Amino acid sequence: MTTGQPSLYAYPDIPSLSRSLRTYILNAQTLGITRHGVFKIAVSGGSLPKTLAAALLPEASGPEDVVQWGKWEIFFADERAVALDHEDSNYGLLKTELLDKIQGDRPTVHAIDTDVLGDVQELADRYEQLLVRSFASR
Repeated sequence: MTTGQPSLYAYPDIPSLSRSLRTYILNAQTLGITRHGVFKIAVSGGSLPKTLAAALLPEASGPEDVVQWGKWEIFFADERAVALDHEDSNYGLLKTELLDKIQGDRPTVHAIDTDVLGDVQELADRYEQLLVRSFASR
């Protein structure tokens, strides 16, 4: 039973945060893959892509510490209505900081449909439909 209180964690430095974040994500990855055969995660921009790279790009310390990139599906929590290579694109930031540095199997990345950048409502509707297809289907 939860108390409704949020959990708050403080880390003295980036290496401590990276180790803890890696453990947390890999535990979630294991649960997702065990239950659904895939791990789905939504990311935002800001400092998160760089923090994810620091946590997830180092080599595994053992068989339980492996990032299974080929079983990942990455979504965006707050993408901007700009071209994917635009300086304000969260996709572009994630690509530069993390995706371009992954060796071996690659995750499936669900970017916005740039064909409708001029119509933000259509852009949002299409991403919503993608989310529904991905999360509401079995």
